[in-house]
Amino acid sequence: MNIQQWFCVAILLSLTLSGCIEPQNQQSFEEQEDVVDEFTHQWNGTEQCLEHEEDQRCWLSYIPSTISENGSAPLLLDLHGYGSTMHIQKNHTGLTNLADDVGAIIIYPQGIHRDGDPSMGGGAPSWNQGTCCADAAVYDIDDSGFLSALIDLAIEELPVDETRVYLTGWSNGCGMAQRLAIDASHQIAAVACTSFYLLYDLQPEYTPVPILELHGVLDEHALYGTSSRSTFYNPEMQEDMDSATTGAVQNLMRWAEYNGCEGAIPDINSPGVLMTTTGFSNCEGGAEVQLITVHQGNHNLYVNDWGEPSAWPYYVPGNQGLYDTGQIMWDFLSRFTSEVPEEPLN
Repeated sequence: MNIQQWFCVAILLSLTLSGCIEPQNQQSFEEQEDVVDEFTHQWNGTEQCLEHEEDQRCWLSYIPSTISENGSAPLLLDLHGYGSTMHIQKNHTGLTNLADDVGAIIIYPQGIHRDGDPSMGGGAPSWNQGTCCADAAVYDIDDSGFLSALIDLAIEELPVDETRVYLTGWSNGCGMAQRLAIDASHQIAAVACTSFYLLYDLQPEYTPVPILELHGVLDEHALYGTSSRSTFYNPEMQEDMDSATTGAVQNLMRWAEYNGCEGAIPDINSPGVLMTTTGFSNCEGGAEVQLITVHQGNHNLYVNDWGEPSAWPYYVPGNQGLYDTGQIMWDFLSRFTSEVPEEPLN
């Protein structure tokens, strides 16, 4: 090989080592690195359980592929209604698509039951939101303790931003989300849920949490004007007039009082064809309180139906795509963060 040939070989080796040749290979390395950074965890899509007060308490998780191990994702707990399950709730609310879009981790906890009287709602999964519902309330099951422990565990196990822990739920799950905001206000950034009320007393350590409740005027199960229909299946509600008389507007005003909102009447009034938003914006710590009244809404405000028509009255049709309930709730929730917990002194 002559000197000119050696010189050409040397130039080619130099260009290769400097990265000027084969940019496609370099790009493939970057793509591989991105794949490695995607977060995977045994919780995703599988049932997990912990022991709480001698009960096995379980949940499902949905972790979008966009979550990064080094990231800090919002966490959303979605609570099923009375007589439902975590699996049904996951399919019913359709929040997994929202989670993919916004990069949120969703956990679907499971309520439990005892062998209570079926004529009083016993024997079906429920949440203890105070004077309701069914076995969970009758046997005073510590659902708040379980859910609070689950939040702590999720923060420990997953790349969660602990200042963006949100609650949502349907029906009895909505009531439970509101109770947990009272019991664990230090953990919760905001609540947005559908079709039930707070049936629980204010606790001394509560600090204001933003609350949004959506309710249909035509709700056939949790009536818009009163929760009295639920008293047939909840003995404690029969002895508590506040529980029996609470409706959507009363719920709004109660939260306005608890959150120290200014004014005797709402300062948010936004009428619309499908729904009207009413609420209070000037509250302690910016903890707004809102009620969205859905004019033609029934008990199920989600797009998907709950149950099958043949199972009536255990069938509640959805809104058939008229509005995206999940997005409405997320637009409210995502505006709020909680304070960063203080580090313990050494």
